[in-house]
Amino acid sequence: MSQLPLLELPQHTITPAPEPDLCDYDIVVVGLSGKDGVTALMEMAARCRAAGVFDRLWTVHADLGLMEAPGVHFEGRYYPSNRELVALQSTYFGVPASRHIETHRTVLDGTTWRDQTLIEYVAMKGMFPDAARRWCTSDLKSTKIKAALTPLVRHLRKQLDRPVRILNVLGLRADESTHRAERPTYQCTTSNQHRHVDEHLPCHHFSTAQVWRAIEDSGVPYHWWYDSAPGRGDRAGASRLSCSLCILGSKGDSILAVRRRPRLAALYHEVEQRTGHLFKLDLPMSRLLKLAAQPGGPDPGVVLDEQNPEFDALEARVRRHLDQPVKLKASTAHTTDPGCLACTGCG
Repeated sequence: MSQLPLLELPQHTITPAPEPDLCDYDIVVVGLSGKDGVTALMEMAARCRAAGVFDRLWTVHADLGLMEAPGVHFEGRYYPSNRELVALQSTYFGVPASRHIETHRTVLDGTTWRDQTLIEYVAMKGMFPDAARRWCTSDLKSTKIKAALTPLVRHLRKQLDRPVRILNVLGLRADESTHRAERPTYQCTTSNQHRHVDEHLPCHHFSTAQVWRAIEDSGVPYHWWYDSAPGRGDRAGASRLSCSLCILGSKGDSILAVRRRPRLAALYHEVEQRTGHLFKLDLPMSRLLKLAAQPGGPDPGVVLDEQNPEFDALEARVRRHLDQPVKLKASTAHTTDPGCLACTGCG
């Protein structure tokens, strides 16, 4: 392990070194969502095996429901949704299903708990998130993952009689943005009497080409959303994966998503029109719909009609929220800062 000057060493981490010693941790948890997450899992599975602590390796996915890149039947074959795929990727690298955690944002609907998707939450709040106010990440991902680990933390806390040591592994990479380039690859993020959490970015230095090369070499399946059409294997589709329509998505990715999921795009547009708050300041849904209707640009490869009871129910819930007074007054201010500092990764 290379040595750095004392001032460059991470502060307050469990391992007083530039890189974590996996034997120092009780839980190593890798967040899965897209290509970068599975590459991070690939790295950590190998390291955990080498260190003899593979039984401490867990995976977690914050499921965003119908907002995520969906599954699709195409040319006689089914291509799994992001939620289904990450579970397969976890087992591909040897993590048993019992150590794969799936989280959801849930709300009480009368006397029944149910999952709540992002667009419903947007309708309830009367505003979209943006790069500086990533409450979509904090409320639907980070806090849910922390809560999902709580039962395991309580169990281990009693056995260990000390705070549980967790290494939180993310697939964030430096070439995605300036802020991510400046993010430490090993740092302490939480320390209390119950848990100590250090964050580690094992693929921070990887280029996009290196990520895809690692995926190709491993043979692990990746999501069809990255391809021009399911099964093409050309990676000529979207550049990133998580919410189909993401406030941090590029213009090309956004147009592609509108063309692939027109009913979802129409629902986003309805929310934008009725709340008066733009999906993106520089690229509102009204403009995206016009751009998607023009010739040229990315070919969707496949178009989902999504005429099903699940989407009907989502649409009805969104409209009920839109019909009610907004609890939180929407600000018209947006930021186009791509920093995404709180992001858990959705490459």
